[in-house]
Amino acid sequence: MTAASNRTPTPSHLLMSTGKEVRIAVLDSGRNPAFPKLHAKNGSIFDCRIKLGTLKIEQLSDSENTDRCDHGSVVETCLRNVAPDAHIDHFRILDADCRCDGELLCSALEKVIQQGYQIVNLSLGTRNEKHLPRLVQILKDAYEKDVVLVASASNLGASVYPAKFPYCISTAATNARHPLELRFTPRNVIEYAAWGVDVPIEGPNNEIFKVTGSSYAAAHITALAARAWEVLGSTATPLDIKMFLRNYALNTLTKYGSSHTHH
Repeated sequence: MTAASNRTPTPSHLLMSTGKEVRIAVLDSGRNPAFPKLHAKNGSIFDCRIKLGTLKIEQLSDSENTDRCDHGSVVETCLRNVAPDAHIDHFRILDADCRCDGELLCSALEKVIQQGYQIVNLSLGTRNEKHLPRLVQILKDAYEKDVVLVASASNLGASVYPAKFPYCISTAATNARHPLELRFTPRNVIEYAAWGVDVPIEGPNNEIFKVTGSSYAAAHITALAARAWEVLGSTATPLDIKMFLRNYALNTLTKYGSSHTHH
């Protein structure tokens, strides 16, 4: 369903969408094509680094194992489980220890926002407050360009940015029965929670393992945002997406009841 439809979009329409024609940028550790959900899928992978004070972006081979710590591959698997028809490009900024320099995060995010993506997944963040003035300006630019940013909260309860800013759809992990469940908490900067506890992942060599963390909740909400964008159409703003997901979450809460949220 698109904005051209004569029917008014309702939360139930989200259940019938797949993220078709939505472009998503994932900023993470890379994509390992040995993960079944990521093999032969659309989208490119780019390596990002700062060299002599300048951001350098290099497109990498699809056939290369380009995930430094498999975090990005798990995140993208969650995404593709919910929004299989979205176009997903991956920008590698995390190192082998799943760490990222704040300057690289800001520079890569700034560049990605200029490239026409509807949604950006940030299953990561920074605690370094020296980057906040620049980061706030980047988030403001994204909001005014109608780019939806989904950011994960800290798993340890600490302040992490950009999830602490209202420009984002900020996300915590919760128990859930399936990846389409969503929670909304009013009067909380971390407004949304999705499946991020004991999430089963299909890995290389037919391995099934479980992961827990707000990173994976953010991936599920990014995918739900892609479905919402497909339903609402190309004129949807970040506020439209937020409100649509809020209504969907309240409908989900009525249907399934409450669950425990992990910050």
